[in-house]
Amino acid sequence: MKVCFKVDRIFFLLFFSFSLIDLQAEVLLPSLISDNMVLKQKSKVALWGWDTPGTNVQVETGWNGKVYNAVAGADGKWSLNVSTPKAGGPFQIWIDGTNRVTLDNVMVGEVWFTSGQSNMGWSVAEEKNSENVLKNAKHDNIRLFHVPRQVSDRKEMKLRKQASWKSCDAKSVKHFSAMSYYFAVLLQEKLNVPVGIISASWAGTGIESWLSYDLQESDSKLRKSIERWNAWERAYSKDSAMYAEKMLVWQKDTARGIVNKPVKKPKSVHMLERPHCKPGALYNGMVYPCMPYTISGLIWYQGENSVEWADEYEYQLQNFIDSWRNGFRSDFPVLIGQLTNFNYPSAERAAIVRDAQLKAGEKDNTYVICTIEIGNPDDVHPNNKVPFGERFADAALNKVYGKAGLADYPIAEGAVKKGAEVVVKFKYAKGLWVKGDTLNDVSVYDANGHKMDVKTRIERNRLIIYGDNVRNAVKVSYAVDNDVKANLYNGDNLPAFPFTLSIKQ
Repeated sequence: MKVCFKVDRIFFLLFFSFSLIDLQAEVLLPSLISDNMVLKQKSKVALWGWDTPGTNVQVETGWNGKVYNAVAGADGKWSLNVSTPKAGGPFQIWIDGTNRVTLDNVMVGEVWFTSGQSNMGWSVAEEKNSENVLKNAKHDNIRLFHVPRQVSDRKEMKLRKQASWKSCDAKSVKHFSAMSYYFAVLLQEKLNVPVGIISASWAGTGIESWLSYDLQESDSKLRKSIERWNAWERAYSKDSAMYAEKMLVWQKDTARGIVNKPVKKPKSVHMLERPHCKPGALYNGMVYPCMPYTISGLIWYQGENSVEWADEYEYQLQNFIDSWRNGFRSDFPVLIGQLTNFNYPSAERAAIVRDAQLKAGEKDNTYVICTIEIGNPDDVHPNNKVPFGERFADAALNKVYGKAGLADYPIAEGAVKKGAEVVVKFKYAKGLWVKGDTLNDVSVYDANGHKMDVKTRIERNRLIIYGDNVRNAVKVSYAVDNDVKANLYNGDNLPAFPFTLSIKQ
């Protein structure tokens, strides 16, 4: 059996290699490099493709007539970098190899990659105000590239499904990421340059699906997600048979009017029915084919499906950022949306994910967006993505492009007991205030972990906590539970990040 497998594998590889060479009797380009694309302005941007091995390939850029040269390697691939001017267009690009390819309507401006799970993938058509949004969705200087969903066990060179850049209008944006669209509209309006959005998302995915499998396999901490998946694969046959038997009994009982609890699907069956959740599957199929397209930055909104393994998330997210920057060959800015308010299965573990996301903001050129008060505790998919998109855009305008904007959310730095009070200090807390009569969702805890209520007031941009329970308090938290009514803001009307702090005695 092992010998047969090796022979089949060798045959497949030889067949794949020869088929690839046979296809390269002409210039082939990845879907991203096509008509209507947006290239990052004032940069050296990557262009690549395939041709017959050994073919000399020339690329001429229409904005300056400059010619760049490359040679197709043994695998047929060629690559080079071209210099782009300041924002403008439309331009043409000519690629000459075995044949000539002309790229039309190319714009130069800013290019952002957006990714995550269902809330990032939530489309404009699903928005509560979608009809009015679509009526005003024509933006000639916004271009959209929707990465098709694709699962793979290997790093794909090209997207297998048809995809192309499209000018933004009601038709092209209808099923595009709403969060990304609102971000693009505000960015384009404020910068007055063409904006391209490349969006890749898939509902119900953990961060491990978007991380390189090779990286996870080589790292003992990251490997935990692979070990879980392997365990589910081993258990699947037995678990699925047992599940089918129980379901058959349940269905027969139901038909006879006997009411029983629904049969719980085993974890192994649940996960293996979702191949897109396999570690590395979406990195291989959806992200790697886009590398190393030159981008201005990344927006990442994900975490709901990582709550179950929250303790691993900080390390995963740090490596995710580093590995994507390495793959795209740039230390581009990363904007991270912190988990919003929702009734998670475990509020404690959701808080751990939020802390990990906020911790990522300590990395160079990485910024975190607070969304705690714009979610819906009863629906993991809030149907108004406008505030999410606008907050991402405000952060980009301020932190990346140096424009005046609202981007600094209050961050609790420390809690100190002073007499009968606890004083919490913040960064970015100028004008700190409470929306409403009293501050919600503040608690202290004693050494045994007992949660206790307190009173609060704001003094000189600090949170003062007082009351009888402060005497024995060793820890303080804000907005860490499910279904919170977070209402602490700074003078820019930006909400404070949820926090848990040990109290310095």
